[in-house]
Amino acid sequence: MPQISGTLHAVSLLRMQRVMKSLGMLPLKQVLLPKILCCVWLGFVIGLETFWRFRFDYDFGYDFLNDSFSRTVDLANFVGLMTSHLIVVIELVWLNCSDEIQTHLEGIHRDLDEYLDRQLDLERVRRYCNAVYGSIFIRVLIFSMVTVYGNRALFYYAHYSELVLLVRFSEFSLYCAVVLALYDDLIVAGSSLLEELERTRFEPWPIRQLTLNKLDRIQRIHALLWHTIRCVERNFQFSLIAVLLKYFVDTSALPYWLYLSMVEHTDVKIQYYCGTEEVVKLLEIMVPCWICTRCDGMQRKFRAMFYTVTTDRRNRQLNAALLRLCMQLGQETCQFSAGGLVEISTEMLGKFLFGVASYIVVCIQFSFNFK
Repeated sequence: MPQISGTLHAVSLLRMQRVMKSLGMLPLKQVLLPKILCCVWLGFVIGLETFWRFRFDYDFGYDFLNDSFSRTVDLANFVGLMTSHLIVVIELVWLNCSDEIQTHLEGIHRDLDEYLDRQLDLERVRRYCNAVYGSIFIRVLIFSMVTVYGNRALFYYAHYSELVLLVRFSEFSLYCAVVLALYDDLIVAGSSLLEELERTRFEPWPIRQLTLNKLDRIQRIHALLWHTIRCVERNFQFSLIAVLLKYFVDTSALPYWLYLSMVEHTDVKIQYYCGTEEVVKLLEIMVPCWICTRCDGMQRKFRAMFYTVTTDRRNRQLNAALLRLCMQLGQETCQFSAGGLVEISTEMLGKFLFGVASYIVVCIQFSFNFK
């Protein structure tokens, strides 16, 4: 399906796709040769990082020979990073459906203008996306600065792979931000339609019929938006759950490394690095969780608008149109999930943080038992 590079794409995902192409995560064109070159680059990077990692030509922050538990956690971190990097790039190269998502988004943009006489607020889309861009830029900048400040080979080897995961997760946040902006416009369009229903209540039937037809059109637009959300889930079907699991392991292990560095009295730069990386990854998870929760709240608000309509309920055509719309709104939800396994929301964030805190205690307890 050909990609539509319209105005909505220009203010939302265009810059992120350029960044991903410059990092070698995304092929320059969706044809066979660039995809193969991208996979070759992936194999080269992972092979180089693996070769360098197992040369052991660097300083450890723990007793490598005697501390078997720390050695196991260290190996788990490395395997998780390489596996997540592999899944992210393979999915981007061979299972990428961003063109289909963009086609749906541009279709919603066009239908709002054509059917509901509602111009999409591109400034709102730009503000939401710029907020996500600004947050990822600040996190990447801080993470890169603390890596350079630490100036340890153990920090440098994984930096590229960590950036790949950060960028991929932020791309998901951008899609969520665009959906949130579309819901804002859909609610405004719905409010205008309800006002029009009240205003044309005693108008002649041809005028009334035009207003009633807009209910079917707004139902169609909502169905297209719901289908877009499912396409976004499919686009991140494997990478999102892989990155979430990787971040769960990292945010559980980083406080352990911070604690171990303080106990072993190693270089204070290790403590700064671990603390900074912990904050960066927690913030990376919080952003999409908050946006997805807002999207779900907007869906509930949109549904409540039509459930409570009392205007001219003796009209059979109006009742039938509202019944169809309310049935659709009751069956379809605006909740993003990671591979269908877990819903992305602030509730998931709370469970995530609780699990991280529990595993931090477990890691510290195991370190005592293995000494």
